[in-house]
Amino acid sequence: MPEVHFYISRVPEREGVPALGDVADDLRKLSNVSEVRANPSESVVAVSFEGGQDEQQEIERVIEEAGYEIS
Repeated sequence: MPEVHFYISRVPEREGVPALGDVADDLRKLSNVSEVRANPSESVVAVSFEGGQDEQQEIERVIEEAGYEIS
């Protein structure tokens, strides 16, 4: 099961961006995600999930739709 670290930043021109912990809660709702650890002080989210590229893209979509950019 891969674990991917996403380094993220808030999109500056977007209002109402949720806290990183809320994004982690949204990621936990995905059926293929088994573990999420958010570290707001370092702007990183570690996600363990089953699957491949399609599942990783779904995780990235949730992060970006919440108002964050992945670097």
